[in-house]
Amino acid sequence: MGTDTAATTESGKGFGGKLRSAVLTPGNILAGVSVGAYLIPQAMAYAQLAGIDAATGLGVAVIPLVVYMILGRSKYMSLGPESTVALMAAAAVGPVAAEMGVPVLTALGLTSLMVGIILFIAWLLKASFLADLLSKPILVGYLTGVAILMLISQLPKVLGYDVDTSSLLGLWNTDWQMPDWHTVAIAVIVAGIALILKFVNPKIPGPLIALIVAILLGMVWEVPTVGPVHLAVPVPQFGIVSLDVIEALLVPALSIAVVSYTDVMVTSRAFAQGVPPDPSSEMRALAGVQAATGIAGGYPMSASSSRTALAVAGGATTRFYSIFVLVILLAGPLLFPGVIAAVPIAGLAGVIIFAAISLIEPAEWASLLKFRKRETTIAAVCTISVIVFGILPGVIIAIALSIAEFMARLARPHDGVLGYVPDRAGMHDIDDFEEAITIPGLVVFRYDAPLFFMNAFDFYNKVMEACPQGTKVVILNMEANVELDSTALEMLMELHGALEKQGTELWLARVKNDVLNPMRDHGVSELIGEDDMYPTLPTAVAEYLKRFPEAADSLTPPAQRTQPAEDTRADVTEAADLGDPDSA
Repeated sequence: MGTDTAATTESGKGFGGKLRSAVLTPGNILAGVSVGAYLIPQAMAYAQLAGIDAATGLGVAVIPLVVYMILGRSKYMSLGPESTVALMAAAAVGPVAAEMGVPVLTALGLTSLMVGIILFIAWLLKASFLADLLSKPILVGYLTGVAILMLISQLPKVLGYDVDTSSLLGLWNTDWQMPDWHTVAIAVIVAGIALILKFVNPKIPGPLIALIVAILLGMVWEVPTVGPVHLAVPVPQFGIVSLDVIEALLVPALSIAVVSYTDVMVTSRAFAQGVPPDPSSEMRALAGVQAATGIAGGYPMSASSSRTALAVAGGATTRFYSIFVLVILLAGPLLFPGVIAAVPIAGLAGVIIFAAISLIEPAEWASLLKFRKRETTIAAVCTISVIVFGILPGVIIAIALSIAEFMARLARPHDGVLGYVPDRAGMHDIDDFEEAITIPGLVVFRYDAPLFFMNAFDFYNKVMEACPQGTKVVILNMEANVELDSTALEMLMELHGALEKQGTELWLARVKNDVLNPMRDHGVSELIGEDDMYPTLPTAVAEYLKRFPEAADSLTPPAQRTQPAEDTRADVTEAADLGDPDSA
């Protein structure tokens, strides 16, 4: 009996110790307080950005914190209100709600629920790879376009009068007036303070401090404020929703699902801290967050890189730091309702302006421009498309352009004739080295892309150009090929016939089984002969020197080189005997 009691006591201590290590750590407390202080102004500002009131935004922000603690895996991730997805929801859902007579809150909740269902289905189908469609140029251009749209959307709150921000045409036709300089000043001061404090130390909750300054200014100047705040989670009226509404919201929900999941994966990878994130687990957790938020009447949520960075900086040890975020989030409206009610609307606009400016990354644009101008063009087209046509069409246009650019590179890839370079292992593109040595009568050709219908004719022409009359053997380095389509297989047969007519043998090297099997099915391997297919380039070259010993005997260095011919033969023979160092 005493033993059982002792075991029970020890078990209780063990559980209590695990609870303390999981939750009650100094790092979790500090991270929770920092993120909570940052979240309060964001929850109010982004709620208004999405099209609902600030008080509702505070209540809705509770849900993703709780759900992610249950389903999530990242110990730093902060899921909740996020500016990009909030603007997407407003831009896509607002017009549908107005056209079909559905309350905005209900339409937003339904969209969030649909996003959750879409992500859950994608999780079941193991479709987490879909987020990879958003390449770096698309993300850079997309975020820049969204930032500009966010800035435009806040003009009415900053200027103090109505501005048609629904389109560029509406903005152009606006009857511009003298602004309310008090609201302009508050918005600029809030954005400026937040930006300066972020530059000084990212741990400082700049938006919260800036809003305190805005409250003080609001006491001096008469400006619109948030008003009375009551912490409550709305319940949408899904009973009034028709199939037509669901159909109209399906495409926006799909786009938000892709973008929100991409945000989550980009953030989780950026703050992995040596522990790679599990895409499947993050997709499941996000599905749960979106569905729960939608059922509660909220708007679509996503990952916040700024709040996640605060959690890292605060020293969070587990995802349960969000318990302390909840405490701060709930304590603010309950203990200081008058303070929150006094927040100027222009101050919240300043927080959104700060978020928008933070989305634009000049260093990323400079990196793209330095790396490849075509990718810079894709990013610029994405930015312009998002601004002119809207977020979803802009992203679709950019994805299509990115895929087209990728296909263009595959259709006309780099190719090279390979040779040996003194004092360098393996075979290399002779265009890269003036001192490269080629073996008489032998052409070693590499095509730096998989063969398929778009580049089969280009491949054929380039091989024929590289093999002049008198070429005894051409060895194709097939390492870039993981599969062949019927067009590529037919082209290999035509290439074999054309080379045979001019007295040139076609050999293959580095043929994988995934390529060899369709070649057998199609008859290509029988035509070429599997005896002329080699596992590596060195073994293929060695076989050539064995079959044509006069090629090695006739090796002479270029006129400008002084290396004796016998040394050159030794270099080539030694290189051919190496394992497989044939990198370019």
